[in-house]
Amino acid sequence: MTRVTVQAGFGYAATDGYDIVWTDVTPWLKTGGGGQVSITRGASDERSETQTGTLSLQLTNRDGRFTPGSAASPYYPNVRRNTPIRVISTVLGGINYLTDPGFTVNDNGWDGVEGNSPDLVMLDTAHVRSGSYAMKLGWRPAGTGGVMACPLYGLTIGVPYTASVYVWVPAGDPAVRLDVDGVTVGAASTLTDQWQRISVTWTSTAAAHMLRFTTNTTSPVVGDVVWMDEAQVEQGSVPTAWSSTPATHHPRFFGMVTSWPMAWEGLHSTVTITASDMLKWPSRRPALGPMLVEEVIGDEAQLYYPLSEPESSVSGGDQSGLSRPSLTIRQSGAGGTLVFGAGSGPPSDELPAPVFTPASSSAGKSLQCQIRPLLTSSGNSGNPIPGDQVYEVWFSTTVPGRCIMQWTSGGPPAFESGIRFLLDAATGRLRVFEYISGGTPLNDVTLATPNLADGQPHHLVWDEAGHDVWVDGVQYAAGTTKWEDRWLLTVGSTAGDPAYPGTGGGACWDGTISHVAAYVRVGSFPAISEIVEHYAAGMNGHSGESSWIRMYRLAGYARIPDVIPQGLFSAVASQGVLGSSPLSHMRDVERTEDGRLFADRASSSLIFQSRTVRYNPAPLVTLAYSDLETPSVEFAADDQKQVNLVNASRPGGATQRIQDPTSIARDGIYERQLDVLKTSDEEVVDAATWEVVRYADPPPEMRQLPVEAFTLSTATYRALLTADISSVITVTGLPAEAPSPTVTAMVEGYTETISEGQHLLNFHTSRADLSSVWILDDPTYSVLGTTTRLAY
Repeated sequence: MTRVTVQAGFGYAATDGYDIVWTDVTPWLKTGGGGQVSITRGASDERSETQTGTLSLQLTNRDGRFTPGSAASPYYPNVRRNTPIRVISTVLGGINYLTDPGFTVNDNGWDGVEGNSPDLVMLDTAHVRSGSYAMKLGWRPAGTGGVMACPLYGLTIGVPYTASVYVWVPAGDPAVRLDVDGVTVGAASTLTDQWQRISVTWTSTAAAHMLRFTTNTTSPVVGDVVWMDEAQVEQGSVPTAWSSTPATHHPRFFGMVTSWPMAWEGLHSTVTITASDMLKWPSRRPALGPMLVEEVIGDEAQLYYPLSEPESSVSGGDQSGLSRPSLTIRQSGAGGTLVFGAGSGPPSDELPAPVFTPASSSAGKSLQCQIRPLLTSSGNSGNPIPGDQVYEVWFSTTVPGRCIMQWTSGGPPAFESGIRFLLDAATGRLRVFEYISGGTPLNDVTLATPNLADGQPHHLVWDEAGHDVWVDGVQYAAGTTKWEDRWLLTVGSTAGDPAYPGTGGGACWDGTISHVAAYVRVGSFPAISEIVEHYAAGMNGHSGESSWIRMYRLAGYARIPDVIPQGLFSAVASQGVLGSSPLSHMRDVERTEDGRLFADRASSSLIFQSRTVRYNPAPLVTLAYSDLETPSVEFAADDQKQVNLVNASRPGGATQRIQDPTSIARDGIYERQLDVLKTSDEEVVDAATWEVVRYADPPPEMRQLPVEAFTLSTATYRALLTADISSVITVTGLPAEAPSPTVTAMVEGYTETISEGQHLLNFHTSRADLSSVWILDDPTYSVLGTTTRLAY
């Protein structure tokens, strides 16, 4: 039978990952009397997009603990929308609730407690009670030496359980013990240089508890160790003979609560929770900015002026979200113009940029602002602000000898210090000039860059801590120093503080400047490599990168922490401009790869499968038709999926037509428009041909496969709980009226209901052999005329 655990992360965001402290809410779950856990996942068929997965379940609310806004709730004020929630199904193979009772593999069932892990955790053969390995731990010389922990799921509330493990403690090393949740503590070991079984017994108050293992000493010394083997958690108050048959935990859902609606039956209160998985997350934003803008913001720029305002503007606004002052126009001398919206910045973002046109090198307009609050500080003007600064800017000009930007301390000229980035007057190379009080040069270096006054867009990054400059992705050692308390930013000239007359400035810029940004690095974030990579975002929208890297990038714009790749991936073209929701652009990549995008069942990650995952897949499980024990097994032989003519195109490429004349002559035209982000016309033809080859004459297929999994063997049950999108299931012994006695179907999605004594899985399936492809000399996949289909 399945043992369900439901947990909520009150007070956390779904993207907090391993930091989430889970609260068990299983004691209030209704699975009898009409209550059930209902889950939907995936798509109805392979031609449809995967949908946001959903969860619904009912909780009793007799004490108001699940009432949003109720101060009486033990979870107040965190009973709210977007609370993380997860469902785990545990299947026992015997009496043991542990997933690796004999430590045959290091499956992370046991793991060190974050911040308090033993110094050494490894499988070892020095002392083994059974099997090939035992777990060896080396204690740290602090506290009790560290704590190993193992989460337990699927427990029955109110039932006594006993956890036990055999330990080998060398003579002179500290005794060890088990505890549950750090509260119920078992007796410590008493023997050394031999195996001894230790245990702890408790009565379960939730479906999930944490079993912990540590020493009975404060503190161990370096070199203290222990071996552990034959672990077990079982029902009852005394440990019995060790069972090596493991339990398995199967994540069924991970997502966010969308609502906590309350209802009453008389005076009995219930809450019917609905939740969505992480595929909902990237659909929330209506429109992304260009790739470059998203990456600057995503790398947490502490100051960011894209300078993409329209022509009517007279100032540039900060887009960091930290409410910094606008860059306003500053006049040096007389004459010159500065027109927003009149020029172009980096080519891939298609945003406008201001054009600086001075009357002379000393007469023109620039942009300036006071940096409030300071980026970093030594504490001279208040509390110290730690970190190292990084500056970034894009520029274009045909006139050397002019200043791109400068960052200064402000104040009287006699005391002002700062750093200036300009182009050398003779060579057009980048020059970095640092000065201290009174303009005294501290560092003046002209770097070996190409001539940057060539009218092309260029990207500059300066790293304070590394003393380096990157120009168009190329690193140059600048030898600059470290500074604090920079207070005045000037873009397009060397103008000083306007509060001090006579510091009007010079070296007025002639060209465009855009995307002025500054970062504060604390530790390794943001990584310099990530900021330097903005060059590729601005120049070509990352054209040519792998489709899963693109998917990871787009997910990052939506603040999703990870994308798990499955399969082999091809390259995708630029998406530099963006402009739609993150999910919309992710769908473009999914369609280009002919893959599948969906949420992970165990975490806040997304999973991205390439089309190669479906090439010649091996069945995960074989079911006899008589064992399904459900009605509604459905076959179809229709034109729902038929495509015999494809018009395909790519950005900047040809529009091409692929067709199957035989299918058209027999059935008429079934046409599809295919727009993909391929990087060549040949790949577009391949994608369109693959479409027509599979669907010009689709054969009969099983589209619905319902299974009452509760009644099947443990091995089969576990395999069905492992099944996910793109898994393959073989069904044998079909009735004589079926197209064939055996069918191999690919899972596209499913609905799932778990209730008392029942676990129904209703799989939406497609024909698995549509993705069978040719393999040279393979006895199955190189049969002339039947399995000679070429894929791309």
